[in-house]
Amino acid sequence: MRAVEIYVYDEFKDLLNGRGRKWILITGFPGFGYVGTIATKYLTTKLGGVKVGDVITKYMPDFAAVEDYGLMTPYEIFLIEDHSLIVLVNNALPSTPERVPYALALAEWFLKNNGFKAIMTGGLNVKLKEGEEEFRWICSNNCGWSFKEPTLSKGNYIVGPLATFYTVFNLKRIPTLLILPYTEPSKYDPSAAAVFIRKLNEILNLNVDVNDLLQYSKLVAYAEALIEETVRKSKEDRSPKPYM
Repeated sequence: MRAVEIYVYDEFKDLLNGRGRKWILITGFPGFGYVGTIATKYLTTKLGGVKVGDVITKYMPDFAAVEDYGLMTPYEIFLIEDHSLIVLVNNALPSTPERVPYALALAEWFLKNNGFKAIMTGGLNVKLKEGEEEFRWICSNNCGWSFKEPTLSKGNYIVGPLATFYTVFNLKRIPTLLILPYTEPSKYDPSAAAVFIRKLNEILNLNVDVNDLLQYSKLVAYAEALIEETVRKSKEDRSPKPYM
């Protein structure tokens, strides 16, 4: 097989290639804060996305799971037809040697299937925050979207497969918006994903409620606090005790 294969189920091929269609691709990865994966999975759930295919790579992680919509795989393609959205959900990070082939294959496939624009997201290290803004952003090839918040500062790096995807889409002249909510890199951060969803609501005229994400973020923070307290007490219990 080739390094990357993109499979669309037969019953959806005509829909993808329908005349007059202009699809917008939305994607991200489980990088800093898991922002990209949390946001894309949440979006497909709230907007009733239909799984229409999979991306298969030579060294893809060997896992699958049963979900309400069917079989969950590492790299999944969903359609939200009413809003002309293709959502690529990456449940895993592609291995380093596969990242360029994956990005190239996806960009070429997107262009062949009435691809119009792309919106990508990922977490930005909160240590880079300079003001009160919740995110930074950049736009390539006259994507047509903009925000009052500042763009990504000169010298700040985009890393991982998100950087590869953004670079390849830029080279393929696909208008692409990149939204980077601030996050703690090592934490699972639904609240950062909610920032991205709110921006999508603004620019795509969606109405996706983010309350579930915010509530889940509170539960995650509470669980993390409990774990930290348990670890602290455990260390105290193991420390030498003075005896009188």
